[in-house]
Amino acid sequence: MRKKFLLFAGLILIIGSVFGQIDKGKAGQNFDKKLLCPFENGMGREPKEAYTWDPPDKKVIMISKVDTAIRSCIDAKVLRVNPTEDGHYEIVIYYKEYYFWYYGISKALVNVNQQIKAGQVLGNYTFGHEMEFRMFKDEEPMDPREYLECKVGEEKKE
Repeated sequence: MRKKFLLFAGLILIIGSVFGQIDKGKAGQNFDKKLLCPFENGMGREPKEAYTWDPPDKKVIMISKVDTAIRSCIDAKVLRVNPTEDGHYEIVIYYKEYYFWYYGISKALVNVNQQIKAGQVLGNYTFGHEMEFRMFKDEEPMDPREYLECKVGEEKKE
């Protein structure tokens, strides 16, 4: 999983330099929007890793007890839709200099360069899997828990 993250971070750096979206003068700006919860049904939880990263890995693991739609967290443009090694998809969307990475989507329902609205379905989630959600400003990871409008906490045991 760390290898995938490093590859993605490299991709963001390349994309940012190609599209000229990296502006170090804006590094102190804060993100001033709330993000719609990516899951129609479900919640986020803290990552449970065998290794503790230093600095901590900034992501949310989204889970649901039923199949559900995965929605765009913000009005954005689809940058990437890629199949993964495990038969799922990763989708990257961007808004200004912010990138949102969805990993573990069962079926992608959007196309590259498609303009999307907050709440629009990006793909499907299948019960029993995890969907990873990350947020970046240019190539710098941000903690999405600070901006998500959904419950992010420990999964309840039943």
